[in-house]
Amino acid sequence: MSQPKTVDRGVSFIKFVLGLLRAHPDGMRPRDIYAEIESKLPLDDFDKETMKGSGLPRWRAALHFHSVAATKAVLLVKSDGRWRVTDEGQKFVTLPDYELKRLMRSRDETAPLDTSVLFEDAKEKAREEIDTYLDTLSGYEFQNLVAALLEGMGYATSTVSKPGSDGGTDILAYIDPLGAQTPHIRVQVKHRDQTASREDVAALRGIIRGDREIGLFVSSGGFSREARREAGHGAVHIELVDLDRFLELWLQHYSKIPEVKRSKLRLEPIHFLAVVSLT
Repeated sequence: MSQPKTVDRGVSFIKFVLGLLRAHPDGMRPRDIYAEIESKLPLDDFDKETMKGSGLPRWRAALHFHSVAATKAVLLVKSDGRWRVTDEGQKFVTLPDYELKRLMRSRDETAPLDTSVLFEDAKEKAREEIDTYLDTLSGYEFQNLVAALLEGMGYATSTVSKPGSDGGTDILAYIDPLGAQTPHIRVQVKHRDQTASREDVAALRGIIRGDREIGLFVSSGGFSREARREAGHGAVHIELVDLDRFLELWLQHYSKIPEVKRSKLRLEPIHFLAVVSLT
């Protein structure tokens, strides 16, 4: 049997990923998706051949390229170091391969293959390094990073809980050092691989003093859909910050974070040539 064209093979990989993610509504890390593909799909020598441009196995290069198209087609979302299938993606996971390919092509104007593959792979490798480093931190150490970020954003942090029971509050932050101005920010920090649940968010809401406080929930494992809905309910405002948002804010306020604390998470920018169509 002749080997199917790479583009068609890539569509098959994306279709498998969408089906896989349908069973994991809170998403999966790319490395876990790759492991599932290697263990569940028959990969032959053609799939495993190393591509000269990217240095990736052909199947990984095809998956990267088509994941960009699937993201632009709103079938797939990449955030918080995870891939998630959208509601629309769940609807189209049963389409024949040729129809799925046509759908993605109709919604996508991609960069050249080598460019998008290298860019996607570099982003994932960089994020994987950050995630791996953060995984080595204890919950208390990650909590201190959150407190450092708040300081960089101009808040005074009068309370940073020590290891052990915290009564639901990890950090109290104020607009001014004396805490005379309101609102104050009551912060809960979760550092774990699992997503924060609706019950976690509801527990924070239960201890917020609504007359002078708002809530901030930082979860390195992200939030379940139910948790996000819970945060949007009620009179008390609760801001949710997942790892994507935390890193975005860390970079945005990087220069204002105290040097000794900034050294606990040093990040450097990486620049790629932007391919612009002149047509």
